[in-house]
Amino acid sequence: MSHSTIDTIAHTNRLRHIDTRLKVIFAIATLLITVASTSPIPPLLAFITANILILFAAKIKFRTYFFLLLTPLFFGLTGLLLMSLFFGYSDSPLYSFEILSHTFVVQREGVNMGLLVASRTLAGSACLLFLALTTPMTELFTGLRWLRIPEVVIELAMMIYRYIFMFLEEAERMWLASQMRGESNFRTKIDVFSMLIGTLFLRTIHQGEKLFVAMNSRCYDGETNSLAYQENKTKISITALFAILLFEAVLAFVTILTQNAVLI
Repeated sequence: MSHSTIDTIAHTNRLRHIDTRLKVIFAIATLLITVASTSPIPPLLAFITANILILFAAKIKFRTYFFLLLTPLFFGLTGLLLMSLFFGYSDSPLYSFEILSHTFVVQREGVNMGLLVASRTLAGSACLLFLALTTPMTELFTGLRWLRIPEVVIELAMMIYRYIFMFLEEAERMWLASQMRGESNFRTKIDVFSMLIGTLFLRTIHQGEKLFVAMNSRCYDGETNSLAYQENKTKISITALFAILLFEAVLAFVTILTQNAVLI
């Protein structure tokens, strides 16, 4: 999925005009509680809540959201499989099978550990996707300023976000150009790919130097004044903030209540 598609969704979803500060507070607080949980139950609740907000409140297409969720889902399931086979004690097997004269045993502790890691991965990804799909990046950086995130961190994030897609497009153009020349041999493709990586790295350095000179010529002093940030004088909604804090308190209570709880 291209950057333009994600940016279009962020500008056209149903939650687009909800206060960015509220969405940032919800996503960050939920993410922190999810990471701190020692049971997969709170991350699963957070994952379900984020999915409801994304699919039903923001009205984002399921196919689009599922495509973005494929990568964390793959890593979560891979981690669950590997931990099930290689973590745990031999006295608590759940299932065993044999491949090429080697016996693999699925351990109970490994499955529970894998479920915890996978649930954290999916919940954290859902929280970040909620922010990315419902909030334009310029407004997201504004919300981070409101939370007193260090200015240098925000500036770096803005530059990274701006240029990462530009270099991806440049890499795509270079790769398509190499394919049009008919390099079908595997060894040739490896050589071309390594050459493309080196060329792209040099272009990245060159672009960084041009950016540095351009910003210095404009008297850049380490701070980018956002018009949206200057105009955002409205007070945060107390009712909405209370609802978010109530949800986070319930999620934190469930985290304490289900401490070290297992599903299997």
